[in-house]
Amino acid sequence: MKELTVYQDDMGEWIVTSDKMPGFMAKGKTQKEAVEKMKQAFSVYYPCDSSNCRGSK
Repeated sequence: MKELTVYQDDMGEWIVTSDKMPGFMAKGKTQKEAVEKMKQAFSVYYPCDSSNCRGSK
């Protein structure tokens, strides 16, 4: 399964979407900027992992 789909639109902007987050989309002037914005969206949507959750051991 693909994690991210990255493409450039007709206006030259880079777009990133994810099958794991339907409806979420990140845009950037560069491919790197768009991917970084999507990573940030993931960290907001999924703020907890095994090392930083309250109550984790």
